[in-house]
Amino acid sequence: MMRTKGAVTLFFLVLLSGALTVYSQPKLNVRVSASNVLRYGTGVENSVTEDKNKKYFEELFDGRLFVNDFMAGVRYEYDDPIEFGKSIKGISQRFLEFKKDDFTVRAGNYYEVFASGLTLNSFESRPIGWNTMFDGGKVNYKHSFGKKGSVKFNGTLVAGGMDFTDINDTARTETYSIRAVNFSLTPVKYITLGGSYLYTDGKIPTGNLITDISAEIFEGNLGLNYKGFSMLFSYANKVTINQPNAIFTQSKAPRGDGAYGSLSYTREGFGITVDYKNYRFNVTTPDQRSANDPYKSLPFQNAPSAIKVYSSTLLSRFPHNVDFNDEVGWQVDIFYSPTPKLTLNANASLTSRHYDYADVDTTTLTRYERIDRSAFLPSTKNEFSPYWELFFEAEYYVNKNLKTKLGASRKTNILYSIVNPGASDIIRTFTVPLEVQYTFAKIYGVKLNAEYQQAYNSLRSGDTHFMSQLTTLSISRSPNIIVSGTAEFTNDEEDPSGKKYWVKGELVYKFNSANTIMLSYGSERGGIQCSSGICRYVNPFNGFRLTIMNNFN
Repeated sequence: MMRTKGAVTLFFLVLLSGALTVYSQPKLNVRVSASNVLRYGTGVENSVTEDKNKKYFEELFDGRLFVNDFMAGVRYEYDDPIEFGKSIKGISQRFLEFKKDDFTVRAGNYYEVFASGLTLNSFESRPIGWNTMFDGGKVNYKHSFGKKGSVKFNGTLVAGGMDFTDINDTARTETYSIRAVNFSLTPVKYITLGGSYLYTDGKIPTGNLITDISAEIFEGNLGLNYKGFSMLFSYANKVTINQPNAIFTQSKAPRGDGAYGSLSYTREGFGITVDYKNYRFNVTTPDQRSANDPYKSLPFQNAPSAIKVYSSTLLSRFPHNVDFNDEVGWQVDIFYSPTPKLTLNANASLTSRHYDYADVDTTTLTRYERIDRSAFLPSTKNEFSPYWELFFEAEYYVNKNLKTKLGASRKTNILYSIVNPGASDIIRTFTVPLEVQYTFAKIYGVKLNAEYQQAYNSLRSGDTHFMSQLTTLSISRSPNIIVSGTAEFTNDEEDPSGKKYWVKGELVYKFNSANTIMLSYGSERGGIQCSSGICRYVNPFNGFRLTIMNNFN
């Protein structure tokens, strides 16, 4: 991460000042907490072109020191190498935080989210190698005014720098320096108003050149809560200005915007949520879409995906990669519990790009023009690269020892090719997940997960239809042992791994509630993995994995 001399100096000045303040107090309240995660893996990684040896070793130590109103934190990381992302050997995080009355002040590393994330949502997801951590300072003020504290105010000011490593190309790093402010005000019980402003300077690598940019984002938020109803609406407007270089020869200042809304109603045994998204931060022609585009949405802009997230393997096998630059869609999620033993869940979603385009150049060159339409709602036409899904699930407790869960999902995901529509990537799946869990003798449990999927992939050169089956059986002894085995089979002749079956065994042993060891050996199919709408491809792996987790409080 960014290590500027000014930030380091500021950190140690605040640390020294805090230490002097603390030690001047008559009574010290000192507490220490720490956690450690060690991950090791060795085996063979499969790709379309070759099989190669794969090894990783990750040591991650987090320590916290609490002294009265102060908290100091540090993370030591030793990657030799890391599984995903850029390896680090040394201190990867350090901060000092002070809380007193209505103020929280932090110097050092931090993550932050403003409202629904249209302006700022920085986070870390190690399973896909994503990290948008800032290094700088943050001040938060929270206070209640008026009679009985009915008027509430919450404001945050942040400043700092970020080095963002591209998860698909770790040699490519974007740098940003931000100044941002966010506030929310609840003038009356049922209404919350809010707003954000962010300014950033950035350096975007494009080939061997660097494009300098500056960007501003303005955001407004409205929240309403009344009895069982809850509503949130956010709108953000962004302008990006580039400095001319050999690639972008003129300075431009295009604008983009985004909106997100959520309406929900809940009562005992019933709930419904409707999400709407309209992200237009960089709507451009098909030939201009690029991860190197300086006008794109910024990596720390991560708005809600408005797509259901699953924990089961096959339901997550062909996910949708959210395009925060150009995507409009909705999602409806309903749960209903007619009896204490039965819970039903239904979900429907549809998302697509905003526009179709046409080549209007009559020569051998290409010049795309937008075909205008009312783009408030998504389209199911192939030209808009739509993604839609229908999902239903029922969970039933037969008795206190036996629980069953059965679902069904239908998905279609299309990535349209305007150059050659016949080469568009069209994936359709029908998936049935089943879960049965049984406990006996108070401390023993058996859990069966069985999934079946029928799939269609238009890019297969041979049979475009194939199926997959996955079964996981887990046996546990409370509170410390879980033994599980997973077997997956497919008749897909063109799976990237070149295999048709994968078998893996896993052992989890808990020494106590704070210390756990996990061992696994076998083959994993891999595939696309996502976090908050951001996705990457993970190659199939065959080998041994070890994870040791320790918590000290």
